[in-house]
Amino acid sequence: MSVYILVGGKPLPGRFNQAETRMRTIAGVMAQQGSKATRLHQTLLGDGTGKLSLVAEFESFHEAMSTFGEVRKDPLFLEVSKQISENPAVAEGGANVLRDFYGTIDNLKSVHLRRTYQISRKNLPQMTEIIKEVDALSPEYKVAVVIPVMAPNMDYLHGIYHFDSFADAGKIMDEVGMTPEFQELVSRGNEIATLIQSSINIKM
Repeated sequence: MSVYILVGGKPLPGRFNQAETRMRTIAGVMAQQGSKATRLHQTLLGDGTGKLSLVAEFESFHEAMSTFGEVRKDPLFLEVSKQISENPAVAEGGANVLRDFYGTIDNLKSVHLRRTYQISRKNLPQMTEIIKEVDALSPEYKVAVVIPVMAPNMDYLHGIYHFDSFADAGKIMDEVGMTPEFQELVSRGNEIATLIQSSINIKM
């Protein structure tokens, strides 16, 4: 199981480069202190368009929390934190912790399509069966699902579809997403959860 620390926010007008530089610096500190992988991405379509996000992956909660503790003491991180406090470059910033629920996110893939459902935890076993069927529809994409551990919305479930390019994502939307089989699974999912957000992002 992987654990993820997710930080991000929407850059203020004219501050994109500054926001990106700060996030890359934080990613470097996370990597030095023990994260398994990091992924900086920008949301380009759908919910949160324009948002910059950094994901740091860990093999356990212990590793995630231990690294987080060390990062907070790192001189470079402290300097960036001071800059953020005195001269913010993003609006609505925040930090969340999530964990794997099904599969594992591939942080090396260029494009991630996210579909977020609001769901009662009691319905997670039923959703697991639906996710398995979605994942089995085609070998041309991979599905991973994460759920929040520390976040504002604890009843969310995030499905991540992995692609090498936007063209590949569009191809799968046509060839799989529009099929009766996929739409039937969507309908079944809507009986136990509510699709509330969707977006697509690209690795930077």
